[in-house]
Amino acid sequence: MKTIKTSQQFKEFVGSTGKLFSVTFVKKDGKTRNMVARLGVTSHLTGSGSRYDAATRNNVIVFSMRDRSYRTICIDRLLKVKAFGELIENN
Repeated sequence: MKTIKTSQQFKEFVGSTGKLFSVTFVKKDGKTRNMVARLGVTSHLTGSGSRYDAATRNNVIVFSMRDRSYRTICIDRLLKVKAFGELIENN
């Protein structure tokens, strides 16, 4: 079974074309979160950009469809990702 260990592997699996995917991960406070999100969204940007490089910290910045805001997912806390009908579970 495939696993996702880096932010690059995550982006390759999901694709950066703006397609919807679902993701389940453990938040920093220990709670589990389910989210429907997209990569590559450019709306709602302020123009200042990110203050750090997410890839070096093994994070991915996604756009949450329910909240209509950007969220950071730590790949190390990733539980499962479903995109294009394929499911990958990390243990």
